[in-house]
Amino acid sequence: MTQKNNIQKMVELILPNIEKVSSTGLYNGKAGLSLSLFIAAKYLQDEQLEDTAYKLLQESLVIKNYDVSFENGLAGIGYALCYLIENKYLEADFDEIFGIQYETLIKNHENIEKEPSRLINSLQFIYFLSSVSRIKKDNRTGEIIKKIFEGLELFLTVQLHDFADINYINRKIDVLNIYKTYLKLVVYSGYSHFSHSLLKDFSALYRKGRIISSLETGFYLSRIAVKYNINDYEDIINENINSGIKNIYPNTLSLKEKIDSVKIANGINCKNVKESDLLPEIENIHKDKVIHDLLKTIDEKSFPFGYGAGLSRLLVYCVDKQIELL
Repeated sequence: MTQKNNIQKMVELILPNIEKVSSTGLYNGKAGLSLSLFIAAKYLQDEQLEDTAYKLLQESLVIKNYDVSFENGLAGIGYALCYLIENKYLEADFDEIFGIQYETLIKNHENIEKEPSRLINSLQFIYFLSSVSRIKKDNRTGEIIKKIFEGLELFLTVQLHDFADINYINRKIDVLNIYKTYLKLVVYSGYSHFSHSLLKDFSALYRKGRIISSLETGFYLSRIAVKYNINDYEDIINENINSGIKNIYPNTLSLKEKIDSVKIANGINCKNVKESDLLPEIENIHKDKVIHDLLKTIDEKSFPFGYGAGLSRLLVYCVDKQIELL
């Protein structure tokens, strides 16, 4: 079965289920499905599929949504629209289509520094703001991005400082996951005013054996080090990547985790990592036979279809291995 046939098969599995989707958001709703189908339609040169994708996008835009989150709310819908405009899938005026919702989102986050309890739940809002900044000029987007990063850096600095305390009450794994998100956001947004002190604090704890290795941490730290010519963390990067790969057990991974791990592994440029070491059990997930066998296991009761963690995500990945997946 060829790649084109596999992609067509995925589309055929998704289409009968779109009417059952009531959510309008990016991860589990119409906006995410629309984004995936626009990408597939261009690859397949299928105008009817493009019309379906456009209809889904319209529905996500007109249905009232009071959720402002990235995963399921207005920020994710806005991101999908920005992506489609920026990458020429759609000719549209962002302000005309999304101007009211955009102002709602901006006003909701303008004073976020005064609401620290919301900070951690607003991290992915940076994805939306960064995508907006590439298609329109608005100084407020940069100001809000800076506020979120500064608040996040303060939170992480305090948490990492307290790791050595035997009475530390927070779950370290949660804090480390937030740190990984921080690194990824720095890379995605191009935020150049990131905290060098925070990188040093993390590295000091890692070298003392107080932090476990993570493939994602090593990967995004390496991207930052290369871009900003930082040479202090090569040992941290290599150990996180090598140990992170060894600690991955493919049979326990969800489809989303497999896709994301393979994308990271294929993007690694690390001196001490050989190509043959890059997740051999799952690095062929995009191959025709692997996809064909996977599709035989899929049905609507046992498999998610959304962009966040399901078949739509796999569809996008198979069309373009280099494409961004948030």
